[in-house]
Amino acid sequence: MSITLAFARPPQRAVNPETALVRLRGFTRRFAETVILDNLDLDIAHGEIVALLGHSGSGKTTLLRTLANLDSVEGQDVAIPGERAVVFQDARLLPWKRVWKNVVLGLGGGDARARAEAAPEVRWNCGNVF
Repeated sequence: MSITLAFARPPQRAVNPETALVRLRGFTRRFAETVILDNLDLDIAHGEIVALLGHSGSGKTTLLRTLANLDSVEGQDVAIPGERAVVFQDARLLPWKRVWKNVVLGLGGGDARARAEAAPEVRWNCGNVF
């Protein structure tokens, strides 16, 4: 069974794939035998606002997790910007990540760990689990 996710963009707003900020080609995501996203092509231009609409289970969160670099894209043709921000619906930590990686989630940049370690509240609350 294949579930598809529909995107609506006015025809006059076609995105040039060469300059797209986000680009997915033939993107597929499955969990066990269930295909959630199948052969998705998506281009998002710089400054463009995109709304994801679909019923429960259609792949909205799966796509957003991919674009936030929370899920692996190994073997997929996916180009996403190095700097991005992530806002969860609920306050949460990613238990499989080190503390400092939770602190800098979405910040990007080469000095991310130094920025996390400079936050005194984090160092005090987390001890040596950095």
